Amino acid sequence: MLKIPGRLLADLNPNATVRIVFIASDGGGNEVPFMAKNLDTAEVVFMTCGLSPERAAALRAELDRNKVVSVETRMDDTVAAKFRYPRPQAKPH
Repeated sequence: MLKIPGRLLADLNPNATVRIVFIASDGGGNEVPFMAKNLDTAEVVFMTCGLSPERAAALRAELDRNKVVSVETRMDDTVAAKFRYPRPQAKPH
């Protein structure tokens, strides 16, 4: 699979939900946030995004402490596609 480099951003909301966004290093500008219902779910999403279990746990702890985190990562293109709005298809003439 193709690995897409970029930055993973997450912020902890007052209601304990976590907003996660992946911004690709090339071709960004069409991002869609993913909402995790709590920190436990966010940690699983971090691992799905290509982080090791140890790094995901450390990122979760940092998010709980600072309320916002940012990390460079490389994720599979199929996972990265989940963080993108679909592009409109051209209509046939």
